[in-house]
Amino acid sequence: MWNIEFKGKVKGDLAKISSGEPMPEGAVQFKEPENSSKQFTAGTLLFAPFAAIMLGTALPMMYHLYGKPDKSSLGHHVIPMVICLAAMWVAMYVHEYIHALLFPKKLKKEVYIAPEGGMFFVYCEQMVSKARFIVICMGPAVILGIIPFIVLMILMPQLPGYVTFASLIFTLGNTFSAVGDFYNTYNCIRQVPKGGKVFNRGIHSYWVN
Repeated sequence: MWNIEFKGKVKGDLAKISSGEPMPEGAVQFKEPENSSKQFTAGTLLFAPFAAIMLGTALPMMYHLYGKPDKSSLGHHVIPMVICLAAMWVAMYVHEYIHALLFPKKLKKEVYIAPEGGMFFVYCEQMVSKARFIVICMGPAVILGIIPFIVLMILMPQLPGYVTFASLIFTLGNTFSAVGDFYNTYNCIRQVPKGGKVFNRGIHSYWVN
């Protein structure tokens, strides 16, 4: 369906997912650190302004509505937090399928599980436009994090504090889970020229003009 195929866990090095097809003429690899921890750090720094805006908006509003946290009410937080954590676990899988669904339907998309950490990721070797690549990258953060956060801000006056707190953790968690997407979006905006197209080969992204 939608040319999306679940491939399971990658056996061996992630680079082996490449089809080995010849590179298009003029292909340029994204300039990014080879070290994944440095890429994660860069993505986290890009996420930080979003976290600051979300917390800076939500926390004063929560204090105004609910006052200071009360130890006697901590028991009310258990069930909402369990539901929140379960929903975040499910959202981890939904996140990748949102990526896949945002690619053009005709393109072949593969969903893999990374050999280390068990994280899912989407792989597509066919080209998409610069604008489409940005939409693909940011879609899960917007759909699972930012839009639910805006809805939470609207509904907060009608919600009990423990539901608001769990919902805030859910929206922050789903936005933070996209730190790699923030970094890919940043690279695409900064490096890919107008009218350029983006594609994957192995563990790297490339562009052609």
